[in-house]
Amino acid sequence: MRLILTSILMAATLGINAQTLRKEITIDSSHGGGPVVLRLSDIKGLGFDVKSATIHVGLFTPPKKTKGADGSVTITYQDEDLMVAGQLDDLDGDERADELVFVPSGNEYTIDFYADDKGFTKFGAPTTGDKLFVYADMMLDDKKEVHPFITALEAPGESYLYNDLYHHGAAFENAWCGFRVYFDARQNIDIYGKQHPQLELADTHFYTTAEQMKQGYGNDVLWAGNSVGCGTFKGWNGKAPANIEPVKTRGQRIVASGPIRTIVEVKDIGWNGLNMRQYYTLYAGCRECEVRITFDRPLGDEVFCTGVQKIGASPEGFVRANGLAASWGSDYPEMGKKEQFPPEAVGLAVYVPKQYIHSVTESDLNYLILLSAKGQTELKYYVVFCADKEKTDNRPSTQRFTYLDAPAGYHSASAWFDALPDWQANIDYKMNGAKVKIK
Repeated sequence: MRLILTSILMAATLGINAQTLRKEITIDSSHGGGPVVLRLSDIKGLGFDVKSATIHVGLFTPPKKTKGADGSVTITYQDEDLMVAGQLDDLDGDERADELVFVPSGNEYTIDFYADDKGFTKFGAPTTGDKLFVYADMMLDDKKEVHPFITALEAPGESYLYNDLYHHGAAFENAWCGFRVYFDARQNIDIYGKQHPQLELADTHFYTTAEQMKQGYGNDVLWAGNSVGCGTFKGWNGKAPANIEPVKTRGQRIVASGPIRTIVEVKDIGWNGLNMRQYYTLYAGCRECEVRITFDRPLGDEVFCTGVQKIGASPEGFVRANGLAASWGSDYPEMGKKEQFPPEAVGLAVYVPKQYIHSVTESDLNYLILLSAKGQTELKYYVVFCADKEKTDNRPSTQRFTYLDAPAGYHSASAWFDALPDWQANIDYKMNGAKVKIK
């Protein structure tokens, strides 16, 4: 197998196959890190639609020829069996790959791009979901209770489809964390906590049964009510958070669903003179969800808000001028099913980078961060949570999250709050991004 693979790669290097391109990648992570995201349109010489790619650890070394005393020649090939998983994503829905993403463990890689499916990472597979590390879905709540899967939905702003979608909107998860975004004017982020690190939404769909609870499944762990929940993006009316309404068109789309990351798009057209898209990105190895908001024109003096809700009758929490808001508390997650779902203790947090902070405030329901980005077309922040129900994670450290990964979990306000500054610093480091050289 190695000889066959090497022969293919040698042919690519020599230009025998015009639909193959090899690039060497060097990563400088001294000032920034995180996953490497390569925009395919920025790669010189890539004149074809990429259908697959193989990411080799290390820079390519040509075969070495050694001549023996008897005149024989020995050819030694580079060991190219060491590969890392990647993901090819179509961001705009035109059935063409736009980005290649992978999580580096070193500084040097050789990437082969293919116009066919010869590569290890294949385009198209992420949209079906491999259900190994991350998962995402949207489903219709139909009269026959078939609940067919869909990948996107758009509707006029006055159409109320919240109850026509099973679990009320797009849902996505990794080993510890599940999220869903409501398909209505609230667009609230709801959260799903787990007892064990495993994918569950394909089985529970956010509606865990009593029998599944006995089997060790997790469940919806937060009742948001009229609050901002866990990091919901809202408008700001000068005194309080405002829902995303009215709009001309509202939509949701699953952009990608594995194996490395999920991306869910929420679209609002014609909201206060803005056309807006929200992108929720969750990586397999990270507890936090990245929320990126894009607009079709530079912003003016508009002010938005996000934050975390105050939980239960005795909430604990804070909001700081540096963009960190956090809370801890216990409350019933399903007010109509208190017997089945007892109170759940959870920790919530949101971090807004300093360039997007307008101010911070606090209300009876929420710890709030106001956002603005005058002259810009994008803003970004990060949402994270933990559930008290999480059991000890006995997996090797290489399989746990990079931050907020305490094997015993977080079971008090002090434990949760004490862990957040390091997480915040890591987000800053990742936002700088590693410097990637391609040749």
